[in-house]
Amino acid sequence: MKPDPEPWYSTTLNLWQLAGVLVAGWTLIKALTEGWRRTVGRRRYVTTRLRKIAPGVRHDYVESLLGEPRWQSAMHCTRLTPQEPEEVHDGDRKVELTVRTWLLSKLCYLVTWCEDDIVVMYGVTTSSWWFRPWVRVGETRIRLGKSTFSALADSAVTHRAWLGNRRFGYFEEHYFGNVGGYRSWYVGVNDFGFNAFPVADEWFDLSEFSHTLLRPGPREAYRANAPINTVVVSGIALYEEIQEGTFFGISLGVDQDLVRLADPEYHVLDSRIGRAHRRIRAWRGGRSYRRWEKRRQGQ
Repeated sequence: MKPDPEPWYSTTLNLWQLAGVLVAGWTLIKALTEGWRRTVGRRRYVTTRLRKIAPGVRHDYVESLLGEPRWQSAMHCTRLTPQEPEEVHDGDRKVELTVRTWLLSKLCYLVTWCEDDIVVMYGVTTSSWWFRPWVRVGETRIRLGKSTFSALADSAVTHRAWLGNRRFGYFEEHYFGNVGGYRSWYVGVNDFGFNAFPVADEWFDLSEFSHTLLRPGPREAYRANAPINTVVVSGIALYEEIQEGTFFGISLGVDQDLVRLADPEYHVLDSRIGRAHRRIRAWRGGRSYRRWEKRRQGQ
């Protein structure tokens, strides 16, 4: 009787081969997914996570989506007084808000204002031509970095503008009551965002005490030409600074003076990429200024 022939395959070897194929396949899928997220898919990756943020969520939840913030600071606010202010001490009205800022894939900046680690409001500033997401302001859809203020009905609760030697900005508040979930939308121009255009000095209404309001004619022209690059969404934030219009200071959204020092052009240790960034920034600044001058002359 002849013995059975040796099998042409090895069971042990095939198991090891299968394990190697599975590990290699998993590693390849993970590398491709990470590469997609960091390159062509980063815009969708960022947008998907920003959609999950809303006023009232916990800061830990935002951090689980986006990681740790790169910048963090504190600001002090005063709660609005009730009907009987004598029953409340001034010390009880003081609250501290934690302001956290993320730079997301070099496409946009996310800023959150938190009280007791609960998000009171959050804002998005686009910083790239490649990131121009659609945003709902009430029932109107606008595109950050492209849509102008004229896309929104001129029904703003208030507006504010400022112009300095280096800093500038403009924003207006929109509120829709119960239809909008009792949220407030602050849409505006951030001087560190993409496609930012300043207001002109002669447009301000000098009869107004704070000198932060624009005259009707120039404001209408500005709304028709200036793109919106920042939107801030607020829940029910009962602070005196919001009522007075001083809550955002000179920056709606990301603060240029806080984040610009992390750019390669401001690195203390010089490099070729830093010098290239400085040349690109100077070229972009000159081009934006020339475009804005042409717009002003055509008005």
